[in-house]
Amino acid sequence: MNKIKIKQDTLKFNIDKQAHLGISFGLYYFLFTYTSSIVVSLLLSILVGLCFEVYQGYSKNHSGYSHTDMLYNVIGILSAFILHGVLNV
Repeated sequence: MNKIKIKQDTLKFNIDKQAHLGISFGLYYFLFTYTSSIVVSLLLSILVGLCFEVYQGYSKNHSGYSHTDMLYNVIGILSAFILHGVLNV
């Protein structure tokens, strides 16, 4: 079995980090639309982001798992969760 590659990454808010934040934000709302459950939407969104990062860590076509990408995934999900609570949408 291949070892997981951990990518050395920065917190710089480049296009990759913006994509992680934006996709995770939208994923939370997408999942909430279908589940009508805040908790399930939060957990599934985090799980999808984590699974994709682990996939990137094992894939030969990607540069590796990134803790920073996962951080931006969680920031996007939490931002959506907070706006959802504030706006009651």
